[in-house]
Amino acid sequence: MFSFTKDFNCCKTVRCKNFAVADSADYIPQSWRLGYLSIACKSCGSYPPWVNNEQVKQLLAEKLEVHFARKLSDCPGCAPYFFFNESPKATLHGYTSAGRQRKKCSLCQRVFTPACFKNRNALRLILSCIIANKEIRESIKETGLSARLYYFYLEKLAQIFASFSRLKEEQVMLRPYLALHTHGKVLHLAHQRGFYTLLTSEVDSGYIVLQTNNLTNIPLTEEDIYRSRENTIISADHEPDLETRLINRYEQNLTRKHFEQLLVGELKPLTKCALISPAELVYAHFQLLTAFTVKASTYRHYIEHESCLRAAALMASAADIKKSAAEVYFFLAHPRTENDLQGKKIGWWDDKWFSNDSGAYCPIATASEFDCDVKLDSSTSIDQFYAYLDKKIYKGVNSLNVVNHLSEIHRVIFNYCDVNNNSSRAVRLGVCDAVYTPLQLLDSALSTVTKGF
Repeated sequence: MFSFTKDFNCCKTVRCKNFAVADSADYIPQSWRLGYLSIACKSCGSYPPWVNNEQVKQLLAEKLEVHFARKLSDCPGCAPYFFFNESPKATLHGYTSAGRQRKKCSLCQRVFTPACFKNRNALRLILSCIIANKEIRESIKETGLSARLYYFYLEKLAQIFASFSRLKEEQVMLRPYLALHTHGKVLHLAHQRGFYTLLTSEVDSGYIVLQTNNLTNIPLTEEDIYRSRENTIISADHEPDLETRLINRYEQNLTRKHFEQLLVGELKPLTKCALISPAELVYAHFQLLTAFTVKASTYRHYIEHESCLRAAALMASAADIKKSAAEVYFFLAHPRTENDLQGKKIGWWDDKWFSNDSGAYCPIATASEFDCDVKLDSSTSIDQFYAYLDKKIYKGVNSLNVVNHLSEIHRVIFNYCDVNNNSSRAVRLGVCDAVYTPLQLLDSALSTVTKGF
């Protein structure tokens, strides 16, 4: 398993000699000169806000377990996570007393029993209720299951869909070039509950590869729990003039305490969990995305015009940026206007912006001149998935685990079943050959997870 970045408190100026270098002699650690805790780089004069490394580490471990755990198909000791661990071969090793097939790991010699799902009808009934967006109590009554069994099978359904999705993705993400697009959203639930979620899609297909949220069970001090009522998210204005819109966005950033401050307004947590600062989630999210980029020869990352995302994306790609193997761009979806931007400098850092039919682009870290022919044709996929999730997820949900289960189930259904441009995103990514109905998806997922490829 490859390692994640451990120290995010360093210079994040790409052209500086200290870019992504921890413990430089040029640093003034924990400076308050600008009115917020930061690390000062004397070489370039930047003051990146201080990051709680330990919190990011704990959050990363939690999200890794939620989004990449390999719980159903392989040796639980040698292959705990998709993408991050190579799955060793296993040989058949007799049967249990109940007649279930056992396997033996060729690496650690551990004997284990692959998942087996006898009550498949329960899974189908729960899936039908989820598709119909039924209230949890109504779903429990309609399925005829006890509350305990309902939540048990809901978790299994999420694991089946997640395992199926990751198994398929592992087969096609081995490619010389990869492009990703990341954007943050706020999803509101009933009674002022809700969470901030980060969504990342594969650009060419629009396939959603990862969604994370700032709900957490990791231990937090009182001051680390997100309770802000302030909202620093850049407003989604409808200014028709592209340059004016970009200028307005930069000016909104100037009203923040610091550039990487990311507050999403008043949100109440769910039962038995807490909300962590969205800024901490951003760092964990981009570290997890290395699962998809680590085996690509070159890759591009298009991110929301948001300073916090910029810092996290740079830290996740720093080593590849230095090898000219990775590029990072701001992207703002916008229809073509008469005053197209061709390298226009905008903002306090004289950011260069370019535009075409799909929107405006700003190179943050590039190995070459920006190619204006590049278009995020599937840039609307994140907006479409957010709208889908906002409509389909039960608003009365009050459990972190249920939010995670429902979110993952809907991610897979959206990718494989939602028809866009006469196809599904999964077909365009190359993980399947046809559009599924949700129940067909379940049948295929069960077959794949229990039998393997």
